[in-house]
Amino acid sequence: MTDRSVLDIEEFRTVMRRTASAVGLLATDGPAGRVGVTVSSLSSLSFEPASVICCVHRQSKALEILLANGIFTANFLSAGQSIVADVFAGLVPEYRERRFDVGSWAPIVTGAPALNDSLCSFDCNVATTFEFGTHTIIVGAVLALQTGADHPLIFSNRAYHRLAAAS
Repeated sequence: MTDRSVLDIEEFRTVMRRTASAVGLLATDGPAGRVGVTVSSLSSLSFEPASVICCVHRQSKALEILLANGIFTANFLSAGQSIVADVFAGLVPEYRERRFDVGSWAPIVTGAPALNDSLCSFDCNVATTFEFGTHTIIVGAVLALQTGADHPLIFSNRAYHRLAAAS
């Protein structure tokens, strides 16, 4: 272990890339517009009240629209949905203006689009937000949910992976 008084940001990025996380996708629809964005920071927050927490870069075009609509779905992607993750991350140029053409979408309760066949989707109201560093942290109050596929899409070390049971 290294003892330093100043953290090297590039080293921090390199080390964080080694961790594994489920791939999430936030989607919203309403008066402010319909958008979605792939996120790597999405997690349950509390069971009572049922809530999720997610982080979106403050420069994301989707953030302002999501907050203005006040509703969103938090979708955990399934193992076969890496193309959906890439499209909503803006990595597939031919879909930048028509991202919702990829995947099958339907609202649950709030009107925000939920991704069918995802591992699971949580339909949320924006409960609160706060800013930290380069990101806005969003707490979503879960109003409804749906489940789909059985196997999550995992992202680690700049690549997608399927989860396998440890022996």
